[in-house]
Amino acid sequence: MTDLSWMPLETGRDLGCTLIHFLWQGLLLAALLNTLLPLCRSATARHNCALITLVLMALTPIATFLFLHDFVSSATVAQSAAGPSASRIAPWMDGAAMLWLAGVALLSLRAVGGWYVAQSLGRRGTFAVGGDLLQRCHNLRRRLAVAGPVRFLLSRRIDVPMVIGCLRPVILIPVSALAGLAPQHLDALILHELAHIRRFDTVTNFLLVAVETVLFYHPAVWWVSRQVRIEREHCCDDFAVSACGDAGLYVEALTSLEAGKAIAGLALAANGGRLKDRVARLLDAPAASPRFSLSAVTGLALAGLVAASVAMAAPASRGKDVMEIQPIRETHTLPPYPKESVHLKEEGRVLLAVTIGTDGAVSHASVFKPSGHQRLDVAAVQYVKSHWRWQPATRAGKPVASNTRVSVLFKLGPKPVHATP
Repeated sequence: MTDLSWMPLETGRDLGCTLIHFLWQGLLLAALLNTLLPLCRSATARHNCALITLVLMALTPIATFLFLHDFVSSATVAQSAAGPSASRIAPWMDGAAMLWLAGVALLSLRAVGGWYVAQSLGRRGTFAVGGDLLQRCHNLRRRLAVAGPVRFLLSRRIDVPMVIGCLRPVILIPVSALAGLAPQHLDALILHELAHIRRFDTVTNFLLVAVETVLFYHPAVWWVSRQVRIEREHCCDDFAVSACGDAGLYVEALTSLEAGKAIAGLALAANGGRLKDRVARLLDAPAASPRFSLSAVTGLALAGLVAASVAMAAPASRGKDVMEIQPIRETHTLPPYPKESVHLKEEGRVLLAVTIGTDGAVSHASVFKPSGHQRLDVAAVQYVKSHWRWQPATRAGKPVASNTRVSVLFKLGPKPVHATP
């Protein structure tokens, strides 16, 4: 399928406009975070700022879409009797929306694959932890005040400790660590994984993956997500050092993992993030903080300006799209006034949501905003559905189904009067 003919005209248009708007919105949110991070003194504060920014990035497109959809629908009521206009969504906007949907589909498959790999680690090649090690693990859980049950399993398929699962978290301990690490080093790494569980990082990790999947096309989203992951590891390092009481011991445990590799996806491993930066931070050594290059900043600024310009121009084109559905005047006669409503002197304006088929007939009509009198509402719905006709909307020269809203006024006077804006 190469177009959006399967999607309602207004929905496809508003989706394309939302994607364009988020280019400058995401850049603005990332710039705000970049300003706030140096002002935060703790890893927890930086993590929370980055996480809040990511949540705002997730909510902003939803709010934008709802605003645009409501704005266009309201404009439809006011402008449905206006003159001719553009006949279809711009082809480049359709193409952009299709590419976005394809990207979301591919990254969704990637996320599902990562989840499957993470879950398989807990089911295959594992066996129970016994003896003194299990008792040590439970003591560490109590020391870190982790609420809820936590399972501990040994695994032959991993090189570093990691936590998987959300509702029933499992900490996997590599078999190689039993012989390759001193007991106090292994305890320090298990404390790091318990810190992930205590902080509910397994839950927020789903949010990160979801936002990265849906808003994959914006580099600022990946940058903010990376900041969340970096500060998440710093927070867990702080928990582990506080619990074991020896930063040097914990650093020795971390450096022993430098050759290990974390599993990408929904598993949280002890060697996540940049180990050199984490070690330097724990030892209070100066670490080079990554900065945007001048060319990158200039490129993002130009992209933001272009996106803002296109977005500002979008309302004009939306207004034209709204007016493209032209009523066939001779068919838009006024509904007869219900006799009982005349007797009871019922008046009011009915706002209807209608779906116009490819033949211009009304395939569906429902009350969007009632008049306050059910008889008037029913009369308007039945008459508009059976008698009103439009010139059908077109996309790429072909008729397509579309949605609009119409208003019918029932007002008593010397003789019943009805009007449609």
